Parts: sequence; C-alpha cells; structure tokens
Amino acid sequence: MIVGLYLDDFSLLNKVTNKLKSKEFNLKHVKSIPNVGEKIAVVISKDRLKNCIIPQIQPGNLDILELRLRCVFYNCEKVVAGIDPGGTNGLAIIGSKRLLYQNEFENIEELSNIIKSINEEIGLKTIKIGSGSPPERNQIMKSLHNYSDLIKLVNEESSGSGSHTTAATRIALRKESSENLEVYKPKDGEIAWVQQESRRLSKGLVTIDKLLAQQILIGEISMEEAIKTYTNRMKVH
Repeated sequence: MIVGLYLDDFSLLNKVTNKLKSKEFNLKHVKSIPNVGEKIAVVISKDRLKNCIIPQIQPGNLDILELRLRCVFYNCEKVVAGIDPGGTNGLAIIGSKRLLYQNEFENIEELSNIIKSINEEIGLKTIKIGSGSPPERNQIMKSLHNYSDLIKLVNEESSGSGSHTTAATRIALRKESSENLEVYKPKDGEIAWVQQESRRLSKGLVTIDKLLAQQILIGEISMEEAIKTYTNRMKVH
C-alpha cells in the first residue's frame, strides 16, 4: 500500500512516520495533491484537502493510524472489536472479513481509550468481550458503559490456547452469547480465587474479605483498591 504523506508540519510528519512501522506501508512524500496515476492508495494530511479524489485521512489518535489506513484501503465503514479480558487484555479488530489490528493492554483505561478512538474515528459495529476473567471483564464493561448497546458477551470455552491477541481474534469472530451479564452473580469458587489472589499479590500480608472480593468480580473496584481498602480498615481496628 503506497501512502502519500502531504505534511509540511515536520513534528507531525516525524510522529506519523514513527508510527507506521509495518512493511505493508510504502511511504511517499508528496508536495502537491496527488492524482490517481501516481498509484497512491491513501493520503495523510494535516487538514482536509479539497479537490483530492484519492482517499485521505487526517491523523487523530496515532496509536490507531495503521488501523485507519487499512480501513480506508479495504473500505471498512464499521468494524468489530474482540476483547480477551485478563491480567493482560487482548484486543483485535475485524472488518471486511480481515484482521485489521491486534494489540495488548495491561491497563484497562488505555484499552477503553483506544476503543473510544476507534469508534470516533472509524466506527464500531460490535464490541465482543470474552466471558472469562470476571474481575477484568466487568471492569472493562464498566469502563465502556457509554457503548453498552454495542457490547456482546462471547463464550470462551473450548477456544484453545495462544496469545491474548489470538484469543481476542477468536472472540471477535465468534457468535455472541445470549447470557445476560446484568444478572451475573459471583460464584463461591470465584470469590475464593480472588481472595487467594489478594493474598498472593500482597505477598501473604492481606486476604481480603468476601464482600470486597464480590465487588472486584462485578467490576466495582480493582484488586489494588480492594487491598488498600482492607489494609486501611485493619489499621483503624
């Protein structure tokens, strides 16, 4: 894919070229509005170009610039996001029956910000979230509450092994489940597992109570917040 760079802002030009690392992008600097004969697939410009018949984009969130280029090239108007929740959260984007983007996020806020940018700059059809890892799953859902009408739950059972992004891709391609997350209630085994995790993460100093474990499982608080709350409570007593 030949990408025309119509940019005289050198700071923005450097940022753009640093983000476009994939070998699929052949970058070409252009000083005038290109025409079809130059075989440029997409033009990147700071401002909207008038009288440009070649597809063009103006950079927004540079972390999804490669995704935007692929969406323009393959004519994807809306895409499907697949999220594999866990300690590391995998994200995959599917459009026009193609895998367009994969990434991993340790921080749920960073993940939700990327989802927000994708919806604003490209458009999301569906956000499919794996049913596993209830604490992270529900925290992700809370962080994406503005997109609740797009969120669908996907059963992760028998999905096989692989990376977080591979799992996210499988989730994006699977049919959503009819399970209703609104009525999700933590099971005793899940509560016990969260309590055990709190002990492990605090190096044996803290085992949070069941109520805090339940709050983690339904996404009301993070593990870090729960351990801090429990520790402060013990100090008072």
